[in-house]
Amino acid sequence: MKLASFSYGTKQGVGAIVNDRIIDLSEGYKLYIKREGKASKQTVPDTMIEFIRWGDQAPTAAAKVLDLAEEEGYDLSEVIYALDSVKLLPPIPEPSKIICTGLNFEDYRKLLGLEYLEVPQIFLKAPSSIIGHMDPIEIPRGYGEVYHEYELTAVISKRCRGLPKERVRDVIFGYTILNDITAHSIELKTREYQQWAKSFDTFAPMGPWIVTPDEIEKYLYNLKMIRRRNGRVESQSSSSYMRFRFDDIISFATTFMTLNPGDVVTSASPPAGPIRPGDMIEAEVERIGVLKNPVVGRDVDLRYARDVGLVSP
Repeated sequence: MKLASFSYGTKQGVGAIVNDRIIDLSEGYKLYIKREGKASKQTVPDTMIEFIRWGDQAPTAAAKVLDLAEEEGYDLSEVIYALDSVKLLPPIPEPSKIICTGLNFEDYRKLLGLEYLEVPQIFLKAPSSIIGHMDPIEIPRGYGEVYHEYELTAVISKRCRGLPKERVRDVIFGYTILNDITAHSIELKTREYQQWAKSFDTFAPMGPWIVTPDEIEKYLYNLKMIRRRNGRVESQSSSSYMRFRFDDIISFATTFMTLNPGDVVTSASPPAGPIRPGDMIEAEVERIGVLKNPVVGRDVDLRYARDVGLVSP
């Protein structure tokens, strides 16, 4: 199942993607309850984070709505929208944490000439940097080169701590794409500036939706991954190059931090490359979809760029 956060006019909700349509699960479930003649006031949550927290009830309710949509003679058209008529929002607009992984794709590690790490290299990226599909990435002018890192990403379903590897599968709600946009020139100055380089507003495009594990899990470590700029393929890789898999990364993270429902954990990126204002960038992961974002420039205060020697005093 593909699940998206979306808006349509003034309405926001959680929807299931079926071909080129999106079905509003909250409104659809109300129709299901009515169809069944039940008196329940319970309905599907209309935000993804609450949908995830709803636990096993969420996919069950969603499946009932999808079955009803397929039922011959029953009209759900009032809660079904053309996909191109809605705005796709970030699947999780406000996770408590974005946990990124670095240096985890063998093709990129070899290209950079860096050594293996004994444990996953993880770092936090500001949740305020999240934007959705087709939202503009704003590059701060005067801060040097910016890179597009594109990453397969797991979404956490349950609060967890001290999780053994064999139980990680139990806490994954689904998978999406997150672009770890990076102010590369800042990061190259020193790794001490990594958080600064990673956490500019708009530097975490995410989406376009979440795919549940039942649709993707058996293919998870053999997915084709493509990075495009202005329609041209600039990198082609595969999740098979991941050295640490999600069971390694998530189990390691939970040895020292608690993960919450809706937290996102990335795989790290295959070979990255620069982006510039005027570009249209795409990140494609097989069996998930394509996350697409325009790139624009933004004028910012240059005092700190001067302090670190990115622009002349």
